[in-house]
Amino acid sequence: MMLPTDPRRAVPDHVPETARPLGDRVLRLGRIAWAVVGIAAAGLVVYTAASTLSGVVVPLVVAAVLGILLQPAVDRLERAGLRRGLGAAAVLVVLAAVLGVAVWVTVVGVVEQSTEIADRLTRGLATLQEELAGTSLDVSGIDLGSATSALSGGLASLFGSVFSSAAAFLVGTFVAVFFLFYVMADWPRIEAFVARYASLGATSGRDVVDQATTTLRRYFGAMSVSNLLAAALIAVAAVVLGVPLAVSIALVTFVTSYVPFLGAIFSGAFAVLIALGSRGPTEALVLLGVILVMQNVVQTLVLTKLSSDRLRLHPIVNLGSTVVGTVLAGLLGAMLSAPVTVMLRDVVGHLRRRPDHDDAPGPSGADAPSDPPDQAPARDGAPRSEG
Repeated sequence: MMLPTDPRRAVPDHVPETARPLGDRVLRLGRIAWAVVGIAAAGLVVYTAASTLSGVVVPLVVAAVLGILLQPAVDRLERAGLRRGLGAAAVLVVLAAVLGVAVWVTVVGVVEQSTEIADRLTRGLATLQEELAGTSLDVSGIDLGSATSALSGGLASLFGSVFSSAAAFLVGTFVAVFFLFYVMADWPRIEAFVARYASLGATSGRDVVDQATTTLRRYFGAMSVSNLLAAALIAVAAVVLGVPLAVSIALVTFVTSYVPFLGAIFSGAFAVLIALGSRGPTEALVLLGVILVMQNVVQTLVLTKLSSDRLRLHPIVNLGSTVVGTVLAGLLGAMLSAPVTVMLRDVVGHLRRRPDHDDAPGPSGADAPSDPPDQAPARDGAPRSEG
């Protein structure tokens, strides 16, 4: 027998919005508005706290991303018979060795070329003053000595802040190394813990975590391929032009390409200065043209093609997310904007997905069917046994 329904009971969700009483619609809109305000306030608090602690938060975020990207290497070592802690330590040692060699090769090469680069720049500036003398762009009145003194004074005044920033960077790096080690070593437990609370809609937490990590790996894999291609082509151009330190130029181009916009400017200036100091202005201009084509055309097209295919992300959305990420979180936001956008899109998709009919919980209480179980219709048209 049917239980009497309470007229004060809320209207079921499947009833269209226009068929709901006005009071229910106003109440629903009010709840949505307060939810939006609460989410915005929580986001503001998190953003303010992250900005205040950026010296520690940024290295930790970078370490977490590196841990997710390098975790498959630890898995392979574990399958080969090495314990996860030792495997994580081995990956850290290899990573530190690669970074150390890259920095050493680059710094030594730049130091060896520094005198020649300075001489070339001085002669170039003198030639520019002679060419522009008597024109509206005359720069002969500029006192290089005064400018150098002012620059030196400015650098001296900034020494304290630079030292404190360097100290904060070293502390953040030290903490990030330990965090990276434990992310790689304890990834199975971390993944299980996050998956326990990450279920969205009809999607299990394990699937949500797997999809997010796959998105990160696919995006940075596509970026690595495009960066490697651009760095290799620029190094080949440097060798053809007779510019020294082609390996250093390729390393700097590859590493800085992970930072949108500023990375290309830094690596381009680095390569052009070496070409100017070693070969002269003609070779420097030719190499600059090659760099502009490689980083702004070839690299962009390759990254757009790979990221669009692997992440189903439209180039316009990719560019817009990069701009928004840069405004909100600086260089870190620019680096992670595309994968975070894909993750948010996947979250919305999980929340919109409805559970299957077989997996939906059965009605209970006032919504329970009044028919006895033995008179319920058989599923899929199959006759019900009378046993």
